[in-house]
Amino acid sequence: MADFTVIRHSLDLVLHLTDTTTGALLSGADASFTRDGKPIRFLNKGNGHLILIDTGREDFSLGVSLPGYVPRTVSVRYEELKPMYPALELPMIPDGSEKSPGEYAELRGRLEGLTELEAVWLGENACMIRSFNPRRGLLTLFNPHHLNMDRVFYALVDPDREVYEALKIEARISDTQFLLADKLNMEFGSHFPVSRRVFGMVQEDGTYLLRLALHGDDPRWVVRCRAGEREWFQTVDTKSLPEPPLKLPNEEQAAPRADPAEKGGM
Repeated sequence: MADFTVIRHSLDLVLHLTDTTTGALLSGADASFTRDGKPIRFLNKGNGHLILIDTGREDFSLGVSLPGYVPRTVSVRYEELKPMYPALELPMIPDGSEKSPGEYAELRGRLEGLTELEAVWLGENACMIRSFNPRRGLLTLFNPHHLNMDRVFYALVDPDREVYEALKIEARISDTQFLLADKLNMEFGSHFPVSRRVFGMVQEDGTYLLRLALHGDDPRWVVRCRAGEREWFQTVDTKSLPEPPLKLPNEEQAAPRADPAEKGGM
């Protein structure tokens, strides 16, 4: 009988870097990475798939530097990832250099207490919600243009109140059906679009940066802000940005725009 050896490898992380302004998947070919501050090498499998093999599944701090984008540091928590396919999508923010594709408006400033910042485009209406099955966590969309909808972070937008509920896609079943990571709480109508979320960056002192792609047909974006447990929405026009771009509303201003069912985060 011939001798043979079985070699098994552990897939410990699949990393997808995306341009948060456009949603495009980035190759990551020029990226450099650190694990808890020490350099680490990802295997580039092409098509934006960066993987770690046989490194262990202990939580760690991941640093990412990519030419044309703001450096990111995020926490990798394995309890939040799938055991069989631990994939992490990391939105990257253009840094304003010539290597950053596309045109965008910039929201930059400082708001004390701010902890989270993201936005959705109000002009997006390519996909509309049809139904949601709470028992199965199944979202069904009207997707006449057969868009891939292959990103992770989306939102169900209420265009009347100009607010939204954050969605996280757990799995893509088909062009029209998607499994959500969490239940859907917002009451919705058939005219509610599902749009991709664009992420900003907030530092500990409240300094923030958010870059929004310029769309000629509709310049309006709904920005979601969080300061601790407090959340509010603010609609901005990229053709005429307010100064300062973001403001902490008083309770009277925030109450009619807030929805206790809203949830989200980076």
